[in-house]
Amino acid sequence: MENISDTKFENFVSIVIMNYNGLDYILNCLDSVFKTKGCRFEVILIDNNSNDNSHRICKEIFSEIRLFENKENLAMAARNIGIDNAKGEFIVFLDSDATVDPNWLQHLVLRYQNNGEGLYQGKILEQNKSNFIGSSGNFMNIFGLGFARGNGKKDVGQFEKFQQISFPVGACLFSSLETIKKIGYFDESNLLYLTYDDVDYGWKALSLGIHSFYEPKSIIYHPDGTGSKLNSKKIFLIERNRWICLLSYYTPKTILKLFPLFFLLEFGIFFFLLTKGNGKAKIKSFFSIITMYNSIKKRRIILNKNKKLSDQEMVKSFVDTIEISGNLNSSSFFHNIIIKLSKIARNLI
Repeated sequence: MENISDTKFENFVSIVIMNYNGLDYILNCLDSVFKTKGCRFEVILIDNNSNDNSHRICKEIFSEIRLFENKENLAMAARNIGIDNAKGEFIVFLDSDATVDPNWLQHLVLRYQNNGEGLYQGKILEQNKSNFIGSSGNFMNIFGLGFARGNGKKDVGQFEKFQQISFPVGACLFSSLETIKKIGYFDESNLLYLTYDDVDYGWKALSLGIHSFYEPKSIIYHPDGTGSKLNSKKIFLIERNRWICLLSYYTPKTILKLFPLFFLLEFGIFFFLLTKGNGKAKIKSFFSIITMYNSIKKRRIILNKNKKLSDQEMVKSFVDTIEISGNLNSSSFFHNIIIKLSKIARNLI
């Protein structure tokens, strides 16, 4: 692994990047991508109806890219165009505001070849503070609370171990094209628009018995977009979309078993957010779920047709803890309550 920069991989990789009015950052992204070493690759740029001409400027500067222009903003569902048109044995979905280390892709390819089927992410470092962590693996607990491990912490080599995680970060998701096609398309309904789409896809894969992994040797740089920028709108989306995932992937029987614990936790989250001035966002998310329930029910029926792992098997990939960064630092009391409730939940599922 030490001399990986001298290794030449014959495997062809499709790098899929979505763009929406990204003139301020996408050129830097593409410039770093085309400096990728050791791998044969293509770049698929999918434009979500930008009006800043950024996609055409990209094509003029980087003529090698394969450009697909949508007539409307398909959000994350635009990635499905990449799935349909990818020519590679492997595929990676990369955010347009990310930049990459020259050896990023080689480490992901090699790890997949050595470890096998799964979804993979690298180490995400903050773009403007490259010695600080954005994500060293994404984790989730039984109650659907997802988090990026180490977010906002200084990188001192504390997360250098390859390991299984709960789900891969959306900024850079890597796998084989065969595996992605086995999992299927990203949510085309866009119920999870703007947040939790990475949780959803990782959970969808897990339900099919496909696990997620963290490869620390693959380095990606990404703007800090988590804890420090949380506001009422984002909290509403996080809480609403968390429950969309819970109701989509857990059976009604599991939800019923855990109902008393959910009640305690949701009550606790409400008061926790209330102390931060965001209690209304939690209430709004609750009523939003009620109005969306029929759509979520239909979604659950479709997703569960091919489900291979039971709820009991799936939660083995979840953790009992939670990390909340930025302006919503959790108290040790709140943290301990979640741990205790999670351990009780494991025994009930």
